[in-house]
Amino acid sequence: MKLRALLIVLFASTAAASGFRLETHHARAAGMGIAVTALTDDASSIVYNPAGLAGRRGLDVQAGLSLVIPSIVFTSDASGQSTQTLTRLSTPINFNASFGITDDLSVGLGVFNPFGAGATWPDSWEGRGRALSSNVQTFAFNPTIAYRIHPKFKIGAGVQIVRGTVAIERGLPFIDAEGKVSLAGDAWGLGWNAGVQGTLIDDRLTYGFTWRSNVPLTFQGRAHFGSIPPEFQSRLADQAITASVTMPDIATVGIGFYATPRLRLGLDVNVVMWSSFRQLFIDFTNNDLDNPLPKRWHDTMSVHVGGEYDVTKHIQARFGAVYDQTATPTDTLTPDLPDAQRVRFCLGVGYRFAFGLNLDAGYQLVLLVPQASTAPGFSGTYSGSAQVVGFNAGYRW
Repeated sequence: MKLRALLIVLFASTAAASGFRLETHHARAAGMGIAVTALTDDASSIVYNPAGLAGRRGLDVQAGLSLVIPSIVFTSDASGQSTQTLTRLSTPINFNASFGITDDLSVGLGVFNPFGAGATWPDSWEGRGRALSSNVQTFAFNPTIAYRIHPKFKIGAGVQIVRGTVAIERGLPFIDAEGKVSLAGDAWGLGWNAGVQGTLIDDRLTYGFTWRSNVPLTFQGRAHFGSIPPEFQSRLADQAITASVTMPDIATVGIGFYATPRLRLGLDVNVVMWSSFRQLFIDFTNNDLDNPLPKRWHDTMSVHVGGEYDVTKHIQARFGAVYDQTATPTDTLTPDLPDAQRVRFCLGVGYRFAFGLNLDAGYQLVLLVPQASTAPGFSGTYSGSAQVVGFNAGYRW
């Protein structure tokens, strides 16, 4: 028997953006639909626009996590049967700290999960030969520097050091038996990010632009085969594997509008350059098992709108919405990497204490627009949803 490429399942996700990207790196931004490129001015700017760090003296520390509960449903064209992923909880974290050395110069460090996901299908479902379970985590360590060149113009840049880990499982059907394969690996990668932020009209209109570079990751690990019939055991023995995946370039342009002294509105347009992801190739020690899996993803665009209103001096209410395209062509859409166009509805609230402490909560309802697949041998329709709740605590001194 010939195995198809396996590691593609490590990136199954419905948590936030299309493909396997995560965006909920701070509860304030999540509540505003991530429409903050032109508005961000706290330590979370390390993630959303590094230029936002400049212009404020002193220390700012923000830490939090998100609770993500996704649900994916596949309805088979052949059988008409619908299968739902098992409920599981993911908890992306974020930590950002910045220090304003002068009124113009600031430095910072961020730690967050830029990409990652997980999905678990029932053991007996009809697609178990393509995917059973997956769990991937990427951690970005992002030292950053920002400088205010002019009262109306700021710049920022950073280095992103990315650590990725993965563990996946897949069924291996034989004629009169069924085995399993488990794979685990890790990788390090390096990239950069940069941004600008400026004022077009005083106290009324701001703008921002950011670019986060691609990060190549070469996973190295091992494949473990279980319950393999004797006639296949010499070929399907435990062995080393490698696989290369490139995290895409991401460009964002944003506008901030101060409608009143108490109401701030944001509009972001985001482009993710998924077209670099043409296929996945797994290199097994036994080269007979190598089999490139085509994906032919295309670049995507998402539109984010959101706002923040000062209910009182201490309380902020937030709202937002997002439309996010899918990167996957219908003929390469399979359960190892389920994807669809997404619509997100966002709400949030914040409280600022007089002594510098801030607490934030954000909520996103993620709806997957039903997406038809014409993949050979496994056509059907993917749909689903996710609940995302984020919490942050911070202190400004």
